[in-house]
Amino acid sequence: MTQITVRRMAFEWPDDLPILPNPDDVGQSCELVALSFTLPYLEPYLIRTMRVAGKEDISPELAEDLSAFSKQEAQHHLNHSRINNLVRAKLPPETALAVRALEDKLEADYQRYTETKSLKFNLAYAEGFEAMTLALALSLLAAPPKGTDESWANLLVWHLAEEVEHRTVTFDAYDKIYGGYIYRLFAAVRSQRHYLSYIVNLSVVLETKNNQPISCDPRHAQAPSPTRDASPVRQDAVSSLRPSQDRHAQRGCGSAGHV
Repeated sequence: MTQITVRRMAFEWPDDLPILPNPDDVGQSCELVALSFTLPYLEPYLIRTMRVAGKEDISPELAEDLSAFSKQEAQHHLNHSRINNLVRAKLPPETALAVRALEDKLEADYQRYTETKSLKFNLAYAEGFEAMTLALALSLLAAPPKGTDESWANLLVWHLAEEVEHRTVTFDAYDKIYGGYIYRLFAAVRSQRHYLSYIVNLSVVLETKNNQPISCDPRHAQAPSPTRDASPVRQDAVSSLRPSQDRHAQRGCGSAGHV
C-alpha cells in the first residue's frame, strides 16, 4: 500500500497574480500555464478510469490506493480550475477564446476515451501520463527553477510533491489487472504524444500573438523563448518511457523542495 495523504488546500491568490510564473523564462512559463489548463479535463478522466478499475478483482489495499489517488486528483482539479479562471480573466479576448477551444477539444477527447476505449487502454494512458509527471516532478523538485512567482510556486510544489507521493498507483493498477511492458510502452507513447500536443498548442497560443508573448506586463514582451526546445515537460516524457522508470515506481523517490 502507498502512503497517500489527501490535502485540502486553501490557496489564496492575489488579484495581481501574474499570468507568467516566471517572466524571465517565457517559454517554460507558458508551458507550465498550459499544463495547468489541461488538468481540469485530465484529472476527471483519471478519476473515471480509477473508478472503473476499482470494480475489478483487486486487493483491498490497491482499492484504497485508487480511492486516495482519486481524492488527491480531485483536489488538483479544484485548485487548477481556480487559478486557471484567474489567468483566463487576464488574457486578451482572442487568446482566451483560442485557449477555450483547445480545452473543449481536450475534454471531448477524454470523454470519448472513457466511453469508447477499453479499461486496459485507459489505465495504460493514465500510467503513461503519471510516469511522465513523476519524471517532471523529480527533476523540478531536485533542481527548482529560479525566479518563479511565489503564488505559482506554492501550487506547483504541492502538486508535484503529490505526484511523487502517489507515483505507484497507476502502475500498480495496470500491472495487477493486465500487466505487460510492451502494450504499456506503446500506449504510453501514444498517450504522451496526445497529451503533449495540447501542451504545445496551448503554450504557443499563450506565448505568441504576432510573434510576441502574451503577458500582462509589456516589459516582458520579447521574442519567444529559445528554451522551448529544451522543455522539461518533453524531456521528462522521454525519460519516463525507459524500463528503469518502473524501478522508480517501486521505491522512494525523494522529497519535495521549492519551485
